[in-house]
Amino acid sequence: MNQIEQMFALQKQLNDETNGEIWIEGITKENRKISWYRGIYMEVAEAIDSFNWKHWKNINDEPDWDNIKVELVDIWHFIMSESIRIDDQAYANKHLSLSAKGDFDADILVSLLENMLQLSVSSSVNPKKNNIRQITDLFFEIISHLDIDVEDLYKRYVVKNQLNTFRQKNGYKDGSYRKNWGGVEDNVIAFEIMDNNPKISPEELYRELSSEYSNLK
Repeated sequence: MNQIEQMFALQKQLNDETNGEIWIEGITKENRKISWYRGIYMEVAEAIDSFNWKHWKNINDEPDWDNIKVELVDIWHFIMSESIRIDDQAYANKHLSLSAKGDFDADILVSLLENMLQLSVSSSVNPKKNNIRQITDLFFEIISHLDIDVEDLYKRYVVKNQLNTFRQKNGYKDGSYRKNWGGVEDNVIAFEIMDNNPKISPEELYRELSSEYSNLK
């Protein structure tokens, strides 16, 4: 199983545990409608807002590259979910040998993100327009500009996947989960664990998160 296939397997497991296996039919076990495309375009909007696009405000600021990368990993969760829903997850394997350009061209990236937003809104409004393949292609083109290859994407995804799993099992839905861990957001701590041990397994990462969270007062 390659790293793309591993990510799809982890995403299906997360969706099954969070929403019940009925999520494949477009609803959660609580009978709430699921819109993966809406998830995509909302995260895309947040990614775009991390660029210095406002001509009237903070015109010398650099884009928030770290947050843009985080938003892209969140987008990947939703892309995989929709691909699994329609049983088209194998399509993403065409990008397995992705080469990272790493040019960080803000104008190109914003344009690509706007194309993704347009495609996801179109599919959200009209379910007959399933644009997930075009969105998948755009996604991998975007992350290549951000110097992210499949191996790096896998590491970043595993962090968010295990963190999301941990959140769901510790009260995220009912609001009892604590996202701030001793003055530091849980995202930051999760990525620090990965940085300190790049070869950590998903199971080991989860145990580390559990240990950190249990020490909170």
